[in-house]
Amino acid sequence: MFCTQPFNHLDVIVENNKIQLQPCNVWNTKKFSIEEYKEEVNHLKDILAKTYHGLGCNVCYNEDKKNIRSRRKAQNQFANDNNLSTNRLQSIGIRYGTLCNSKCMICSYHRSSSWVTDAEKLGYKISEQFRFKKKLLPGIDIFFNNFDLDDLKYVEFHGGEPLMQEYPEEFLEKIKKPEQLIVKFNTNLTVLPSKKLEQILKRHKRVDMLISVDDIESRYEMLRYPGKWEKFIENLKSIKEKNFKLIAYNTISSLNVFYMIEFYTWAVKNFGSEVHSQFVNKGFLDISYLPIHAKEKVLLKISKHKGSLFDSIREKLNVANEDCSQKLLDYILKLDKIRKTNFAGTFVEWWKILNDN
Repeated sequence: MFCTQPFNHLDVIVENNKIQLQPCNVWNTKKFSIEEYKEEVNHLKDILAKTYHGLGCNVCYNEDKKNIRSRRKAQNQFANDNNLSTNRLQSIGIRYGTLCNSKCMICSYHRSSSWVTDAEKLGYKISEQFRFKKKLLPGIDIFFNNFDLDDLKYVEFHGGEPLMQEYPEEFLEKIKKPEQLIVKFNTNLTVLPSKKLEQILKRHKRVDMLISVDDIESRYEMLRYPGKWEKFIENLKSIKEKNFKLIAYNTISSLNVFYMIEFYTWAVKNFGSEVHSQFVNKGFLDISYLPIHAKEKVLLKISKHKGSLFDSIREKLNVANEDCSQKLLDYILKLDKIRKTNFAGTFVEWWKILNDN
């Protein structure tokens, strides 16, 4: 099958009282209401059984074309490895509100409630659905009343920061077959699972912690602002003592691409083979929009490093897109002013390269 996602998976996005559905978490066009999705899902299945959806599958289409491991390939493999049916819903991704304590430089107010004040200072107009209000969120029953989750085998909690809320506990307590369920959290690890959640997770087949970390030490603190490296390391040490599968997940952008050797040296030491990456795929944070001289510096630095990850970086840097470095520099300087940070003093060599035209 070309893509298994609409056959056994569903992503549900809740932003206050607005509920939207999509076949996967990299879907790149219109999201659906519950009723719209029920009407459209068979049409989506017809398309994705054979090929890409024109707009919705743009991310996977581009990654497949560049031989970068796409979500389509990853989830097809996951469905095969875990014997997921293609005839019923057995996998669900949940983004239940935007509550988050981080203002990551690659993120925005669309995914983090903490970003709202900085976004306003940058001049963005923020719609009410992105101003997190817990009292407006529907109850967890919204999932169980609208979808058949009796045979669920996989659930992924997206952020915001899901470990800041109680809804994962409420959701998991309603699962009828916890022993067959793989649970995954996308977390910045600034907080740890509650004691209650830890007890609930012991009932499940496996628990994966997908830990968002884009760089190390002072560079981490700027990219994952206002996170503190010392606290992150403390929490990492603590969570390693649990019976969880730990995965380091970094996002490669125009902010950190120059330091991937340093990051992967640390990540492999701490996570072994469980180190995975994604790219920012549009705008000035996409490394394909860097100026030629900056791309050449990165390519030179990684020239002796082999492996699929560095091959993917080379592939993306060799895409000929317009130079958006001025927008990148303006963004960095504006955030520095708002947050009283110092990108130039933290990313010293890279800052010099970006400004060396």
